Amino acid sequence: MVFMRNKRIFFIFLFTLFFAVKIACPQDAETKPPNVCVTGIMYDAQNSLAVVNGESVKHGEEINGVKVVKISESTVSFEYKGQSFERRISEGCPPAPFLSKQTSQITKIISASKPKKITSKTSRSNRKAIQIQQQVVLFGVIILALSLILYIYSSLCLHKIANKTNTPFAWFAWLPVVSIFLMLMIAKKSFWWLVLLLIPIVNFVCIIIIWMEIAKMRNKPGWLGILMMLPFVNFFIVGYLAFSS
Repeated sequence: MVFMRNKRIFFIFLFTLFFAVKIACPQDAETKPPNVCVTGIMYDAQNSLAVVNGESVKHGEEINGVKVVKISESTVSFEYKGQSFERRISEGCPPAPFLSKQTSQITKIISASKPKKITSKTSRSNRKAIQIQQQVVLFGVIILALSLILYIYSSLCLHKIANKTNTPFAWFAWLPVVSIFLMLMIAKKSFWWLVLLLIPIVNFVCIIIIWMEIAKMRNKPGWLGILMMLPFVNFFIVGYLAFSS
């Protein structure tokens, strides 16, 4: 009986002690945060990143039930079952070999996520390349515009010459290649001259002869055909043959 009574007293004592501990430390076992190890932090006002237990997390994300509340330059704040706590880099982490491995991971993550800095040298080279491209495009547009103007001018002049020499099919002047037929018609030359125009050096002489004959058909001196071989001067000559009386 004495043994049973002492045993009952002993269990009452343990039960009382358990509740006393629960009262003294309420929810301690439940709210005690799990093991959290921060091995790296990349702090950015817009996109902060930290490595927690070997995994990269952002603000507001959870890892193993632990929510990341805030990432600062040196610490990461967490929330676990209503309790807040924070960790610094390496605080409460495993031994050094494991830590160095995890720290190398955050280094890789940071290097991959950081935008490349554009140096002033790179910026200057890019601006220079853009300026060159713009100059090339502008030069191409100018050449195209001048070519179009000269083509319209030459076609108009040949059309005028054909009309003033009463040559049919004056509209041939506006067609590339076909305009050569019109020139032969104005100069009263056979179409077989096209074969001569395909022979190097010979075609140079043939063009002079054709323009000399065109000048004579306009009642102008034949030597004007020789001037047609001079750059820029030929535009004035063809205009003179077209618009003079």
